[in-house]
Amino acid sequence: MAIARVLTAADLERILNVYLRLVRELPPDTQAGHLDENGQLHFAADIGMKLRTSREALGTLQRIRKTPPE
Repeated sequence: MAIARVLTAADLERILNVYLRLVRELPPDTQAGHLDENGQLHFAADIGMKLRTSREALGTLQRIRKTPPE
């Protein structure tokens, strides 16, 4: 079972860089997510699935999980 942890700015930057590389591969008019009425960003399910199955994303997330919180 995954353990929740706080992400550092560096952790979030690594995750978002992988996400951005995946998004750049999509046609520009592809719906990739939405902002809700509270300003929360929600990624589209198929975009999230691509991110989770990306080898690079998996490696980045695994390294972040294994790094002890500061």
